[in-house]
Parts: sequence; C-alpha cells; structure tokens
Amino acid sequence: MIVMMLLGAGIGAGVLLVARAIVRRPRPITAVLADLDRPGDLAAPTRGGEPARLGRLALGVFRSVGTTVTAHGRALRLTGRTEQQHALIRLAGAVSGFLVPLLLGAGLLAAGIGVPLGAPVGLAVVGAAAGFMLPELSLKDTADKRRRDFRHALSAYLDVVNVLLAGGAGIETALFAAADAGDGWGFATIRQALHRARLTGRSPWDTFIVLGNELGVSELAELGASVSLAGSHGARIRSSLAAKADTLRGHQIAETEADAEAATERMTIPVAVLLAGFLLFIAYPAIVQITSVAGATP
Repeated sequence: MIVMMLLGAGIGAGVLLVARAIVRRPRPITAVLADLDRPGDLAAPTRGGEPARLGRLALGVFRSVGTTVTAHGRALRLTGRTEQQHALIRLAGAVSGFLVPLLLGAGLLAAGIGVPLGAPVGLAVVGAAAGFMLPELSLKDTADKRRRDFRHALSAYLDVVNVLLAGGAGIETALFAAADAGDGWGFATIRQALHRARLTGRSPWDTFIVLGNELGVSELAELGASVSLAGSHGARIRSSLAAKADTLRGHQIAETEADAEAATERMTIPVAVLLAGFLLFIAYPAIVQITSVAGATP
C-alpha cells in the first residue's frame, strides 16, 4: 500500500511539473534583461525540431519550480552546451534512473523471482537522484578540462604574439594575426572574441578581460590588463607577454606532474589488492593442508 502511494505521488508530481512547464507564464523583467545581457554561446545555434521542443520543456520544468539549471554557469559557456540541452540531459537522467529499477523489478516478478516491493522503489529513488546529479558533476569535470586546454592554447597564442611583435607588427595587428595561426577550440574562442570586438568597436584588451571573466580563466583577464597598458599608455609589452607565457607553461608543467603523482598513488591500491590475492593463492593450499591434518588427529 505504501509503495503504491509513493508511486502515485511521484507520478502526480511529474505530471504537475510538466503541466506548469507547458503553460506559458510571464517572466520577470529581471530574467528577461539577464537573457539579453548574456553573451552568446560557443555552441551552434539550436535548431528547431523535437529535441529543441523537449529542451524548452525541460527548461520550463526547472523554471516552474524556481530553480536554476546548473550551479556552474561558466561551465555551460566552456562546454558549448545550452541551458535547454543541459536541462534535458538532467531530466532524462533522472527519469531513466527512476524507471530502470522499476522495470527490472517488474521483470523479476514476472519471471517468478520473489523481490521485495520496497527494494525497486528504493533503488528507483536513488537512481533518480544519481541520474539527476551525474550530468552536473560531468559538466564541472568537462569544464575544468576545457579550462586546462584553453590555458595551453593561450600560452601558444602569446608565443606567436611575441614573435609578431619582434618582427615589428603593432600590438593590435599581432593580436589579430596570432589568433589565425592555430586551430582548436582555444584559438577559435579567441578569434571569435576578437571578431566580436572588431564589430562592436571594443578594444581587444577589454574583450580579453570580459572573456576571461566569462570562462573563469584569470590568466586571460590578466593578459587583457597587461595589453591595456600597451594599447592605452604605450608601455613595453613584449617582456610582459613573454613572462605571462612562461608562467602559464610553469603552471601546466606543475599540473602535469601533480596528475602523474596522483595517478601513481592510485595505482598502489590495485597493486596491493593483486598482491594480497597472490599471497592468498599461494598460502591457501598450505592452510588447507594444516587444517585437514589438525582435524584428522584425535
């Protein structure tokens, strides 16, 4: 009886959330202004069709309960994922985690295998929570990797800028030309930001500061401040850019060494388990022989 009540309450709550998401309601003016001020995503524009409608529906479910899609807004910008896509992934994970244990329990009951009714329900609740939170954790991990990759691209970009400055190019010419010297997500992001700055009439260093704050890459914001001195006050910039590139490479080497040490420490656990199993395999015949002899003596 309690199980049926819980299932009915869950289905009713889901239907209520979907109904509130479908019904259009006026949004607060603050939310509308925040959408207008939000920078464009790195992802391709969302096309129409069934996935787009499902994404809008999922986003409406989050807004209907007065919560945000993710606690890591910069991570969406870094991974090129829209709020609609992330909302749809999280809700799909929750629904899948909830239904799989129930269907598995129903299949076992249909096969004649006795299963307590509370076990599938408990697993369904745990699976729904795990399916709802795993995309959020995966988003954060992916964003951290993208930041690390962007720092690698930024150090290479600064090296190219230094080469162009040494060849007699101006600071703005060097910044725009260096962005076209490489491929990959990092260089594409820098090119997009510089192109937007050229169209809007904003200086490249101000664009770097804004982009660094959006992506959570403090080195890029510091680069914008350094270039601002060269562009606005005529300060010498080559030595500053070279020092920034060396600092980035030093951080990358330190992170690589830390990751290698962490991987080495993690390897001790499976090695210890393997050694314990090997010792048990060797000692088992002797232990069996000793216990059999001890049992045979009167």
